[in-house]
Amino acid sequence: MDKLKNSINKILNSLDEKLLAKLFIFFCVFCSFSLALIEPLDVGPDEEMKMDICKYIADYGKLPHGGDELVRNPMWGISYGFTPILSYIVGGCFIKIASIFTQNMHYYYFAARFVSVICYGVFLIFVNKIGDRIFQNKLYKWFFIVLISILPQMFYISAYINNDSLAMMCIAMIIYSWLIGIDSKWNFKSCLLLTISLGLCALSYYNAYGFILTSGVLFIISEISNKIKFKDWIKKGLLIALGVFIICGWWFIRSAIIYNGDFLGLRTTNEYSEKYALDEYKSSNRKTPENLHQSLFYMLFNRHWITMTLKSFIGIWGKMNIEFKSFIYYITTFIFGIEFLGYILDKILNKNHTKKFENRIPKLVEIMFWV
Repeated sequence: MDKLKNSINKILNSLDEKLLAKLFIFFCVFCSFSLALIEPLDVGPDEEMKMDICKYIADYGKLPHGGDELVRNPMWGISYGFTPILSYIVGGCFIKIASIFTQNMHYYYFAARFVSVICYGVFLIFVNKIGDRIFQNKLYKWFFIVLISILPQMFYISAYINNDSLAMMCIAMIIYSWLIGIDSKWNFKSCLLLTISLGLCALSYYNAYGFILTSGVLFIISEISNKIKFKDWIKKGLLIALGVFIICGWWFIRSAIIYNGDFLGLRTTNEYSEKYALDEYKSSNRKTPENLHQSLFYMLFNRHWITMTLKSFIGIWGKMNIEFKSFIYYITTFIFGIEFLGYILDKILNKNHTKKFENRIPKLVEIMFWV
């Protein structure tokens, strides 16, 4: 095993690292681009509903009210217009450009999907930067980069209309800003990157907001551990918060105005669902664990929530109805398990840490990053 590892390291050391990274990113983006181009219309989860938002923006040059009949789905009684739609705004602009050359709906879909392709490309760039920061061993670095970059689900969300690709891009940017921020005691570059990342993340999916909260906690802990002057720490924190508000605040102010104070749009979404959805799809009638009075244990195990979550993390394509062969999930889970176990054993057995940032931050911050 050591001989194989040494041989692979020799090959990697003999290659031009920057050229290899560029070729890998180009290959992945080309595959994503091709998949986005050849996939049939409405292939992804709720892609048609997301396309309605993009098309509305392209046609009318403005953002829709979430309950507008032109974007409201007749079955669900709601639209994606109630929650942040940055990806669809950019997609609408791309459709507007495409409409100059064609009226073919297939190319309109591709124009909107191209946003996901771009986000995937940026995601790959920052994953590569993260690998450079945390691994000195090139074999480990490329194992990390490849494992994340070509994960089937990551590859799939890069090829249809969604906000997931934007959220993943922002998460990669946020993590990289953590690394350079901790390393530099939060210099201007790291603070600016964190500000942009958090602002864009707030305009992606609410599911990704955990990284916004974690960033605040990590910023506080790392500043205290570095013994930064209190005034400088407050100044940096306030400037980051102000910058984030400038980037994303307009959306929540708009939502509060047009949805009667509902700045998140969630309450209004439920109201429209109850009013316009088909009976079986109304919020109160859906067969959710809450409506069925099922326990958390029942939801996790009897409804196979954990199993489906793990599978979808690795990859479930189509409208969450195209699964891979079972051995794909077993092999991938095994690889991640070995990687995690190896990390734990390294912490227990190896006292000489090789990662660049470990000796400069407290263990709590390191644990937060890896979790």
